[in-house]
Amino acid sequence: MAAVVFGAALLARHLKARPVRAGWGYGHAGLAVLGVLALGWPVFTTPTPLVVNAALLMFAFAVLGGVFVLLFRLQGERPPLFMVALHAVFAAVGVVLLGLGVLAGG
Repeated sequence: MAAVVFGAALLARHLKARPVRAGWGYGHAGLAVLGVLALGWPVFTTPTPLVVNAALLMFAFAVLGGVFVLLFRLQGERPPLFMVALHAVFAAVGVVLLGLGVLAGG
């Protein structure tokens, strides 16, 4: 959930056209990757509900979107808002699906 908080703060700064600190982005990315790895381990090693597998897929798409956002940042450009929004939507859908999976006993 810390990655979600970091992401929300980064999105708020992006929407207000304020500079986004690289360290915040790297912290967000690091926490998100750790979260995906922590979720991926049980998904690939034990039986899990389909909704949890779908959550991992959404997080994987969010990671891919985050890589594209990072590539823009490394070139010194602001990423397009639609790309930031897609990244956020995939992550939000992943969080909802994971919550449903946990509530379902997965």
